[in-house]
Amino acid sequence: MALRREEEKLGAFTLLRHLRRIMAYVRGRRALLAACILLSLIQAGIELSLPLLVRRGIDRDIMPPYARVEMGAAREAAGLQPGLSAKLIEAGDGRHAFVLVSSLTESEREELRARHLLGQPGWYRNGEAVSGAPRFISDAEFQKLSPDARASLRAGARHGVISLAILYVALLIADFLFSFGVTMGLNHLGQRAVQIMRDELWRRLHELPVRYFDENPVGRLVTRVTNDTATLSDLFASVLATALSDVALFFGILGILLSLDTGLSLRLFLLAPPLIILSLWFKSASQKIYRVIRVQVAKVNTFLQEAVTGIVVVKAFTREADFSGRFGALNKEFYRTQMRLIYIFAIFRPVIDAFAVSGIALVIWYGGGQAIKNAVSVGTLVAFLLYLRMLFMPLQDLAEKFNILQSSIVASERLFKILDTPQEPSGKETSEAKAGEIVFDDVSFAYEEGNPVLDSVSFTVPPGKTVAIVGPTGSGKTTIASLLLGFYELPEGRGSIKVDGLDVRRWEIEALRRRFALVPQELFLFSGTLGHNVSLFAKPDEKVMERALKVSRLGRVAARLPLGLNHELNERGTVISQGERQLVSFARALCHSGQMLILDEATASVDSRTEQLIQEALGDLLKGRTALIIAHRLSTVQEADLILVLKKGRIAEKGTHQELLAAGGLYSHLYRTQFSNGGAA
Repeated sequence: MALRREEEKLGAFTLLRHLRRIMAYVRGRRALLAACILLSLIQAGIELSLPLLVRRGIDRDIMPPYARVEMGAAREAAGLQPGLSAKLIEAGDGRHAFVLVSSLTESEREELRARHLLGQPGWYRNGEAVSGAPRFISDAEFQKLSPDARASLRAGARHGVISLAILYVALLIADFLFSFGVTMGLNHLGQRAVQIMRDELWRRLHELPVRYFDENPVGRLVTRVTNDTATLSDLFASVLATALSDVALFFGILGILLSLDTGLSLRLFLLAPPLIILSLWFKSASQKIYRVIRVQVAKVNTFLQEAVTGIVVVKAFTREADFSGRFGALNKEFYRTQMRLIYIFAIFRPVIDAFAVSGIALVIWYGGGQAIKNAVSVGTLVAFLLYLRMLFMPLQDLAEKFNILQSSIVASERLFKILDTPQEPSGKETSEAKAGEIVFDDVSFAYEEGNPVLDSVSFTVPPGKTVAIVGPTGSGKTTIASLLLGFYELPEGRGSIKVDGLDVRRWEIEALRRRFALVPQELFLFSGTLGHNVSLFAKPDEKVMERALKVSRLGRVAARLPLGLNHELNERGTVISQGERQLVSFARALCHSGQMLILDEATASVDSRTEQLIQEALGDLLKGRTALIIAHRLSTVQEADLILVLKKGRIAEKGTHQELLAAGGLYSHLYRTQFSNGGAA
C-alpha cells in the first residue's frame, strides 16, 4: 500500500522543474535543436503567407481589380491620406478616377468608405488611351467582348495567376522540406536523449542497493526504463520546437486577421472565453487521468512479470482462474481509465470543431455582408476563411501536445526519481592484507525496525578455515552472507563486520565483492549460451574455465549437450534440470573465484549423487581458502572446522560436528531429524 501511495504521488509538479535536466540530454546538440526551432518558425511563416497569396490572386488578378471614385471627393480624401494620391488614376473625363482596390491600405480603405466613394471593384484597365488617359471598361462591357479579346485584355492577370501558382507550389515544396528537416532533427534529438537516459538508468540501477529492488517490483522498473523514456522522446519530437511553431502560427494568424478586418476579428474573439475555459478544463481533467494511467500501467506490467515468472507454480496449483480474475480486474480498471480519457477527448475535439464551424459561419454571415457592401474584398473574405481554418488547427495541435507534455511531466518525475535515488553506500578503502579473515563482532540487524533478524552475533572465520552456519529456516543464515557482501548496510552502533581487518563499511564495495566467490541460494540463469552463463559474458582464462567445469562437474552436463558450452539456454535455463542449473551457479562462482568462498545453500537443489560429487571436489577447492558455508542440509557441513548453530538470530551453539552431536542440543536434534528420514534432508 505504501508503494502504491508513493507511485500515485508522482506527477504533482510541473515539467519546468525538470526541464533544465531534460535539456541536458541534448547537450552538444543544441545547435541542431536551435536549427529545428528556426526551421519550424520559418515553416510557420510560409504557412502564414499562403492565404495572402490567395487573397492577392483573387483581388488583383481574378476579380475586376479597379473601383471608380468621384475625383473631387477622392482628392479631399487624399489630403488626409497622403499615400492615396499616387494610387488615383484619372479617367480622363475630369470627373472620375480609378483605384486598384488591392493596393489600398486599411486606413485608405476606411477613409474612402467613410466618404461613400469606394464602390464595387468592377472595372478593368484595357491599356488603350483616350486623350492620354488609360481607358477602363466595366465588367458588363468586358463580358460582351469576344473570348479572344477577353483573353488578350486579361493576359497580364493570367500571367499573374500563373506566377502566384508557381510561387504557391514553391512555398509548399519549401514547407515540405523544412517539415522533413524538423521531423528528422527532432526525432534524432529525441532518440539520442532516450539512448543517453537509458544508459544512465541502466548504470544507476546497478548502483542502487539491494533494498531498493526489494521495495520496487521488476515490472515497474521495466516500465520506467522502456515506456517512460519513450515518452520523453515524444517530448523532443512533438513538443519542444513544434509547439513554439504552433504558438507563432496562432498569434501570427491573430495579427493578420486583425490587419485584414478589425471589426470581424473582434467579433470572432467573442469565442475566446469559452475556448479558454474548455482548455483549462481539458488540462485539469487529462492531467489527473494521465497520472492514474501511469500507475496502472506499472501495476499491469508488475503483475504480468510476476505471473509469467511463476507460471509453473500457477499451473501446479491450478490457480489459472484466480490469476486470470486478478489480471481481468487490473485490465478492466485500466480499460475504464482509458475510456475516461477517451470521453474527455470525445468532448474536447468535437467542441473545438463546433467552435471552428461557428467561426466560419460568423465569417460568412458578417464578412459576406461586408463584402456585398464592399467593406471587404472577396479575396480578403476568402483569406479570412482560410486563416480561420488554420487558427483552429494549431489549437488542436497544442491540445495534443499538451497531452504529451502531461505524460512527459509524469515520466520525467518517475525517471528522475530513480536517478536521484542514492546509490548503495561504499567506502573508499581496500585492505592490503589478503589472509582471508572474517570477523563478526556483536552484529545486530533488522530489515524492518522492531523486527530483528540478527541479535548480537559474534564469530570469527580464521584465514584458510571453513565455518558452517546452520539453523532452522528464518534464523538469519542468508542475512549474514548479505551483510558480508554489503548488500545491506549495517547501521552504526549495531556491531561491526571486518574482512581482513577492515570494516565492510569502509571497504570500496566492488573491491570487497571481488574478494568473494558466491553460490547464492536463489539460482538465476540468463538467456545465452551455457558458457556465457558460467563466465557471465566475460572472457575468462581457459584453464580457469576448465577447472571450474571439472570441479563443479558441469563439464559432464556440457558434454551431453549438442553444442556443449555453446548450447543456448532459454530464460531461466529451463532446458536443463534444477540440479544442473545449480551446477552452473557453482561453476560460475569457481570461474570468478575470489580468495574467500560463500556457499549459500549451494547443494539445496542437487540430488544426492551430484551432492556427493561436489563434496569430493570441495575438498580440493577449499584447501587454503577461507569459506563460509550456509546450509540447511547438515550432510554438507560435517567436515567444517567450526559449525555455528543459529536460532532466532542468535548463536545457540558452536563447535565441530562431533562436539555438537555430543552436546545433544539443537544441532543434534536437527541431525537426528534429518537422517531419521533417510538422510535426504
